Amino acid sequence: MKLFRILSGILDRYGQRRRAKKELKLLFSNPSRLAGTSLKPSHFGRCDVIDIEMADKDLVAIVFQIIRHPRPHPFSRQHHLVAERWRVDLLSDTVERAGSVNLSRLRGEDGDPPGSFP
Repeated sequence: MKLFRILSGILDRYGQRRRAKKELKLLFSNPSRLAGTSLKPSHFGRCDVIDIEMADKDLVAIVFQIIRHPRPHPFSRQHHLVAERWRVDLLSDTVERAGSVNLSRLRGEDGDPPGSFP
């Protein structure tokens, strides 16, 4: 019986993650739902589900992370590696940025472009 409970828990978590990925795919396939954010449909391929919020058997919210390479301004040669976390509230259909970390600065670098030529 204990093995059955363990397997059941694993399958439940797998199902929740699949449902979360489907919801994210729907979110990114509808650009109007991304309005007001810096997210674009092309960012879907870089999404990693970090957390899933459930109420009973219903999916309530998804926290996901993407890695981005923003530049401080359009003509800058700097490229930073930034991890952004986003939270999608499925009940109110809102998408909000939950935070970000500049990974280049954590490593003590100033965001030099990878493979650039002098």
